[in-house]
Amino acid sequence: MKKLLLSICAFAFWITPAHSQNGVGRQYDTRDPFVCKSTKAPARGAPSPSQLIDYVKCKSEKIGGCCIWLMENVHVEVGKSRPFSSWSDVGNQDIDNSQPVYPIRGTNDAYQCSPPGSSGGNVPAKGKNCWVTRAAAFEGICYKTTFGDRSCPVHGTAAPKTVQTDMPPPK
Repeated sequence: MKKLLLSICAFAFWITPAHSQNGVGRQYDTRDPFVCKSTKAPARGAPSPSQLIDYVKCKSEKIGGCCIWLMENVHVEVGKSRPFSSWSDVGNQDIDNSQPVYPIRGTNDAYQCSPPGSSGGNVPAKGKNCWVTRAAAFEGICYKTTFGDRSCPVHGTAAPKTVQTDMPPPK
């Protein structure tokens, strides 16, 4: 019973959204995951480049399992809008299929950081507890949800070219 309770607690920690926990980056000696203040703008048309960066970061930066995932040096561009596609957009359960969908693509420095002093025999030292993929390419879409929020999920598009280990975390 004790093992079951510990497993449930560990799983609950893993799925807890990072944006509800101020100061969680401290455990990783880094900043907290990005939190969007609002995802309602713009009411019409494509998000601006700065809005896109915010929306991509608030959807992608997270804590889960072993690590915190953060993005730095994010560059993103938006393509011409297209109508909802029941073929390619089907996995986005909250999408408003009456609104235009915007393809997006870009690059970022993708950080994966462990808590300093963790990982058993492979203990990352403070200030050297991150893996960084420089100029990691991503693509995705930006759409309005049925609640009128913007959602911009992305995924990597290629095998990492350069992964650097023992790197300092972003602050």
